[in-house]
Amino acid sequence: MVSLERSFDRGNRRGQQAVRVLGEGFREQRLASGASQQVVANAARITRPRYSNIERGKVERLSIVEASRIASVLGLDLVVGTYPGGPPLRDAAHAERLQRVLRHVRAPLGYRVDVPLPQRANAPTEQRGWDAMLYGRGQRTGIEVEMRVRDAQATIRRHEMKRRDDPVDAFLFVLADTRSNRRVVAEHGALWPGLPRLRTFTVIALLAAGQHPPSGIVLI
Repeated sequence: MVSLERSFDRGNRRGQQAVRVLGEGFREQRLASGASQQVVANAARITRPRYSNIERGKVERLSIVEASRIASVLGLDLVVGTYPGGPPLRDAAHAERLQRVLRHVRAPLGYRVDVPLPQRANAPTEQRGWDAMLYGRGQRTGIEVEMRVRDAQATIRRHEMKRRDDPVDAFLFVLADTRSNRRVVAEHGALWPGLPRLRTFTVIALLAAGQHPPSGIVLI
């Protein structure tokens, strides 16, 4: 599973990069408007040294509110959003559910966990990954685990994008066997094209025989 340190380091690096990019944008806009650092700092109600450090990306902390105030002073609008990035931090329940599947894997199959998707040409650095990947017999099976599906359509889109950008031979969608998830499968199962409901016994038996399971949804 993704470690706390890896997630923290990735977030810290991307945060520092965002501060640098934002500071460069502030500087370019200020110079284009002909304003001095002091004028902008006064309008944003911060000190000139503080603003100077922000422009140079030399601050350890920059709040969204403070950045938004500076942007407004410079005639800009600050837009903040989140996008799919690295694999999220998983809890012990998620790890245990994945191991319920992987502990049955036998040769010639093997597996890895937290497998990154391949880097695409002319695209931002790829941060997404599979929860696990089965290898062997010249095939690959991507595995994703969900403890609870809250938005079926969003989950479907996320899986479809991964399969588009890293075409695997088979895709196993492992759902925690809960009342909520059973209801989702019953009500929205048709929304997962090519992913029939698989019997848990069948999947486990195939893995134990060293064979890839077919693409599908399994409740475990």
